[in-house]
Amino acid sequence: MRKGKEFPGASGASTQSRDLERFAKMGPLEQRRTIREGMGAAIVEHVATNLLHLSVRTLLESISLPCSTILRRIKRGERLSAYESDRIARVLFVLGHAGEVLASVELAAEWMQRGNAMLGGLRPLEMLDSQPGYDRVRTLLLRVAHGVTA
Repeated sequence: MRKGKEFPGASGASTQSRDLERFAKMGPLEQRRTIREGMGAAIVEHVATNLLHLSVRTLLESISLPCSTILRRIKRGERLSAYESDRIARVLFVLGHAGEVLASVELAAEWMQRGNAMLGGLRPLEMLDSQPGYDRVRTLLLRVAHGVTA
């Protein structure tokens, strides 16, 4: 288990909420450092259940992360790898941006889980497992924000 700064993903729901807010307010260089150091695995459970309202397994499968490995990290209180943290950060970035565009985090969570014609019928959440997919979802959100259709 890697030790170090317990951020984000420290135990306790109120701590996690503060950590998510803090992560969103970080500058890009600090976010990069946090991702590279690895987020606490508990953040996965928080994002899945409290923000997206789905199971941890569903979230992990959607973003192509290994369920058994991540569940073990959560149980042991370990940190995610930089690769795993990057996937979770993409979810946080898109959820935050969609929340701004749709004026509600709840609506954003629903939007991320619905198939979208502009994404070939895939859910935005499923697209976050690759950089091109992430870029496509960001572009789609910018189009929505600026009122551009098809």
